[in-house]
Amino acid sequence: MPLRVVVTGTPGVGKSTVLEELSRLAEQESLRFKIVNFGTVMNSLLEAEGMKIHRDMIRRQDLNLQKRIQLEAAEKIVKMGGEVTVIDTHLAIKTNLGYLPGLPEKVLKRLEPNLIIMIEAEPAEIEERRKRDQDRMRIENETSEVSTELEWSRRMAAACSVVAGIPVKTVKNVEGQRLKAAREILSLIMEVQGKDA
Repeated sequence: MPLRVVVTGTPGVGKSTVLEELSRLAEQESLRFKIVNFGTVMNSLLEAEGMKIHRDMIRRQDLNLQKRIQLEAAEKIVKMGGEVTVIDTHLAIKTNLGYLPGLPEKVLKRLEPNLIIMIEAEPAEIEERRKRDQDRMRIENETSEVSTELEWSRRMAAACSVVAGIPVKTVKNVEGQRLKAAREILSLIMEVQGKDA
């Protein structure tokens, strides 16, 4: 049965850089798994419908559109197959109307993940990373806002854990230690696979 691991974290936590390290580590260990960015899949589906929207702006669209595209993205990811799929996503999406689950029940049940890994960092570190990241369309940068986003992500992770009946593990991404975080994630994936780390 294919293994699917959700790796999540609030914007600016350094998830992308940790996953880049994870990909390098997996290659060194000759492990075969793919990393799929949920937002990128959603964006490709929207583009196929003729909608050009920056990935970071999907959350500003109509909620019904967002929910439909989330489910379609889950379907597409499941059809990709493969032994191990790491799904890079957010669990709490800040919209104009409040927080939307990144993996609502229908999406979660379609993906059937085996584990959720939450990458976290201190709010001040996240704020600094957001300020340095010129490639993304960040809107909120207040430390108090980051703390709220972290709390909402934890709540959503707990809800997903209950619905899917799977564990949630937190991995810290301390500034300058992304390799350590990637090694911890690799070890968790191998443990779920039943392999020695």
